[in-house]
Amino acid sequence: MEKVVFTTKTKKLEVNQDIVRMKEKQKGTLSIKFKSPDKSEIEEIIEFFESLTDMEPLTMNIADTGEIKAYFRGTSSLDTIKEGERTLHTYEATIQELIE
Repeated sequence: MEKVVFTTKTKKLEVNQDIVRMKEKQKGTLSIKFKSPDKSEIEEIIEFFESLTDMEPLTMNIADTGEIKAYFRGTSSLDTIKEGERTLHTYEATIQELIE
């Protein structure tokens, strides 16, 4: 299973790529949405991102394609949605790519 890995100076979070969706909000600003039926998986993601401070540097590596340097910008709250019979938990983080 391919992973998306987020790393700061002191922490690391590995997430299965299949629960991650990314969307560019504006040039260089990425909205990263996590969606999973496993609430504990989402809670681990929330714990990682909520421990960060605004503008804290981090890197993101999607399936070992190389590190993307960025700054943490913020999060949304945990949400629960229904998709057919399934209950899914969603959470969103926003990062700003570091343009060098």
